[in-house]
Amino acid sequence: MKTLIFIFFIFITACATPTQRFHQQAEDLGFISEQINSATFQHTIYLAKNLLEGGILHIYLDGDGTPWERNRWIADDPTARNPLILRLMQQDKAQSILLGRPCYYGLSHTLACDSKYWTSHRYSKEVVDSMSQVLNSWLLQHKYNEVVLIGYSGGGALAILMADKIKNLSTVVTLAANLDVTKWSEFHGYSALKQSLNPADAEKLSGSIKQIHFAGQVDEVVPSFIIQEFSAKQENAEYFELSGKDHTCCWDESWEGMLELIQ
Repeated sequence: MKTLIFIFFIFITACATPTQRFHQQAEDLGFISEQINSATFQHTIYLAKNLLEGGILHIYLDGDGTPWERNRWIADDPTARNPLILRLMQQDKAQSILLGRPCYYGLSHTLACDSKYWTSHRYSKEVVDSMSQVLNSWLLQHKYNEVVLIGYSGGGALAILMADKIKNLSTVVTLAANLDVTKWSEFHGYSALKQSLNPADAEKLSGSIKQIHFAGQVDEVVPSFIIQEFSAKQENAEYFELSGKDHTCCWDESWEGMLELIQ
């Protein structure tokens, strides 16, 4: 009987959507979700049940997830298959939320969504403006003295593009981030994301905003030189290259020490 129950559990898990699996991981780690709307899109926010106001708030932005299935077909649900961002947030002792991108976390079939928003338009002005709008709206209702944006992979690109639009922002942190979309596309031989904004082409962030950029020494998805070159051109920016880190492996094992550098 126990064997049958176990097999049934495995079957149900395998049939779950990426969003369902991500949401279950969030619940298992003690997070709840809520939805908030901009003028254009719906967004999901994950947060701790006992989130407190005041002080510093860390805002996590996830990567591009899985825009394409087997690099051939546009994914029906782009939500990340690997919930690394949740494991990072779970270790963070600061008050923290995860701000979802448009069309992710079960929203890919909502009215305004189109697959272009997780493929060619993944860093577009529409995406950046919507994320900035909902975050500022949320921050008006939940008061914090200081805000830190923490973006992983493509979320790091969005963090840079959003930075000058966010109230009370003090610091932007990126991990394995795609900070030069053009060079990244050329490096991999991908078609250019012509409808996306490129952080490397944007105006430098104000020197009043601290930047910390982490790169994985053996990252073959976003090679470290892309991140290093971006960081070198910015004001008030620090660059750290971590040995043994690729694009997904082991960031959570070092995250507590990395948080000390951020704080």
